[in-house]
Amino acid sequence: MLATVESKNQAVSKLEALIERGRSRAANVIDHVMRNQPTDRLARGEALQFRAADNLPEILMTVPDREHGAIEQSLHRNAVYQMAQATDMPVKFIDSLQSVAEPWGRQLLAHNLQTVFNRRFQKKHYLLRSLQQEVRGFLSDSYRRIDSRPIVEAFATAVQEKGALPYEGYVTDTKIAIQAIMPEVYEPVPGEVVAFGLSLENSDFGNGALSLRAYLLRIWCTNLAITQEEMRQVHLGKRLDESMVYSQRTYELDAQTTVSALRDVIQKQLNAGQLQQQMNLIRQANGKTVDSTQARELLRKALQKNEAESVIEAYNSLDTVNMPAGNTIWRLSNAVSWVAGKTEDAERKLEISKVAGQILNPA
Repeated sequence: MLATVESKNQAVSKLEALIERGRSRAANVIDHVMRNQPTDRLARGEALQFRAADNLPEILMTVPDREHGAIEQSLHRNAVYQMAQATDMPVKFIDSLQSVAEPWGRQLLAHNLQTVFNRRFQKKHYLLRSLQQEVRGFLSDSYRRIDSRPIVEAFATAVQEKGALPYEGYVTDTKIAIQAIMPEVYEPVPGEVVAFGLSLENSDFGNGALSLRAYLLRIWCTNLAITQEEMRQVHLGKRLDESMVYSQRTYELDAQTTVSALRDVIQKQLNAGQLQQQMNLIRQANGKTVDSTQARELLRKALQKNEAESVIEAYNSLDTVNMPAGNTIWRLSNAVSWVAGKTEDAERKLEISKVAGQILNPA
């Protein structure tokens, strides 16, 4: 149900302030996506050359380039980990070499990468995705590229057509997320005022699928619970050819299809029926009790140990401002969201917010 008049007026004022404050961050995400399109190169393992940077704690890789013959770029941590997955090199081994203060650690890592790709995987093709002279994605040649630009543009347009407003956004080196929120507030249970929206994520560098999720925002403390996933497209496609000409045409057509599907899902999600489902989730969660032991078990696999301990501490506290009163699933979900809100790393914050949603809707 809609919030009562007094609580609604207070909540609307706070929501308007939140939207105004977050609008610039959402705009920054859109601007970043439009200005930063990855450069793609296809290369065989035997063509890759590695060396430790002279004065920086980095590994450099020389890759074939159509215009310059070859080009040297630095390797992002995400790309190095993807190399580890592609070659079955232990991540702990890579971390141990990169953490050595002396140059020999990076030199040994460069030597190992050089040997593995030039001798064991010399004929295998890889898609290298770069941005700002840095290889951020080291991917299979059948990686399905999903262009973030038309997707973000379609998201912003489609949500506004339904009355939603850009509310928040995050940009990391390898992932973007943008959120939109409906400007109405609701009170599914007495005293609990929430708003409803959609969150879009995508990675141009193999750090997750294209994903559209619904979310709930508790107005008083801005606790965010990202609930069920409404659309997911993984990056699996046809093998790229040497010229990548055909693949570029496929890339553009695929983007059009994805945009059309995205708009359809948004139209379906931002309606009264879906909103009612979200409100029912809160009512059910508010009526289901859970003790600390059960809470620990729910969190055990979903969060890191220190995160789970922080959630339990918040759940057991006397705080009824940042979290609803009672020993309920609704309070536990908000305790998770509260910890997410205090997490500085943007990507980890999103992941913890998803855990808050999973607790509300375990299905």
